[in-house]
Amino acid sequence: MTRWTHGLVNRLVLACDVVMAALAAIFAHLRWDFLSWSQIAILWVIGIFAFVQILQIGRGYRVEHYVRPVRQIGHIGVAVVPAGALVAICYYALIPIGQTNLWALLGWGCVTAVALIFGRLVLVRLGMSLVQTHEVLHRNVVLIGDLGRARDLVRRYREEEGEDGLLTFIALFDDTHVDGAPLPPMGPDGLPVLGGMRDLLEFVKHNPVDIVVVSKSWSDPSAISAIANQMFQIAADVLVELDPDRFTLNYASLTRIADEPALQVQQQPLKGSLGLLKGVEDYVVAAVGLLLTAPVLIAAAIAIKLDSPGPILFRQPRVGLNNRVFQCYKLRTMKVDPADDGSAGTTKNDPRITKVGAFLRRSSIDELPQLFNVLRGEMSVVGPRPHVPNMKVATNVRYEAIRQYVARYRMKPGITGWAQINGMRGGINTLEKAERGVELDLFYIEHWSIWFDIRIMLLTITKGMAGPSVF
Repeated sequence: MTRWTHGLVNRLVLACDVVMAALAAIFAHLRWDFLSWSQIAILWVIGIFAFVQILQIGRGYRVEHYVRPVRQIGHIGVAVVPAGALVAICYYALIPIGQTNLWALLGWGCVTAVALIFGRLVLVRLGMSLVQTHEVLHRNVVLIGDLGRARDLVRRYREEEGEDGLLTFIALFDDTHVDGAPLPPMGPDGLPVLGGMRDLLEFVKHNPVDIVVVSKSWSDPSAISAIANQMFQIAADVLVELDPDRFTLNYASLTRIADEPALQVQQQPLKGSLGLLKGVEDYVVAAVGLLLTAPVLIAAAIAIKLDSPGPILFRQPRVGLNNRVFQCYKLRTMKVDPADDGSAGTTKNDPRITKVGAFLRRSSIDELPQLFNVLRGEMSVVGPRPHVPNMKVATNVRYEAIRQYVARYRMKPGITGWAQINGMRGGINTLEKAERGVELDLFYIEHWSIWFDIRIMLLTITKGMAGPSVF
């Protein structure tokens, strides 16, 4: 049975980063000799700690990233710049004025960046090729329960993951199967049905199994409990498939009441000091963002005015916290149409979009005026995606018709968010995409933290501001 995990691979990549940064520090000391060993060691610890933390917050240490050179370089660049700035600040705080060596410090930074890129593009990619060749991250999976549900789960997984999936389904078991009864034929998924619970326990003795999936309807919780109780005999991960049509957990957590275990299925977001922390984050980021992007906004305003008649700013009603409607600011990217209330949304290659507007939308520059909404307290920098009232997502279907949509109003809408960086940047023109957007927004609300916000902002800068889904 395999002993490799994604976590182990990620820790090895982190170790590679640490070693490459250490070698760069040693080279810098030997080449320029501008710091003592103890001084360069202190600065190295500060720099590598900041670098690793930024990548962890931005989810840079993930197996799927290590085979993508461009993404690797992007992650390193995003983390090296602030980490290097922190090292520079500490350097000038430690070294007396007149004894500093700016060129040596810059040389150290460049050598570190080159070493980290070499480690990722050469050493890590070589290691990942070995990992893929030997399939050490693949997991063998068996399913037990209702055969129809089990086959549907296998089909959905294969459709989503394709040939790149790390799960290998090897057999099905029917918990209601009676010993001696004939077994069903092999289905189109190519998986044999090998019997019932007793057969599963015997199968595990002689075959490597990493994961057991209990695929059973929640209409019979006692049957699920009976299967789960038998799984204690197996040294494998055991997953129970949920049935969202009967009971939605909403990322529930265990708690206790009256000294008994209970399931907390919802938590009030941003209570007490968390709300204060979120507010400070919004005002600081919005103020700094406006200062940094002021030249871009001025240039965009001039381009809009020269491109087509109409105002520079576009104001549109959006639904915010507690279902309150506010005026959302954006740079105008379309031809002026007083009759357009925004309920129809925007489609790709929409003829209403101007030439300058197309560029502003692809680069997300049109979203920058929403920083004023943040300063007005109507939006957050990071939050659920804001929508116009009564927005249509399909013929005669409005967004509010989607189950749990209103749960998004428990938090201020955001300029960017978990949904936006996961493919929800374009128009919401299908019911499936709308439901996916709600799912991602609710995940963000239930899992909010300041580190989650930082991670989303970093991902927005590296991959979320442009792409095929932005129009």
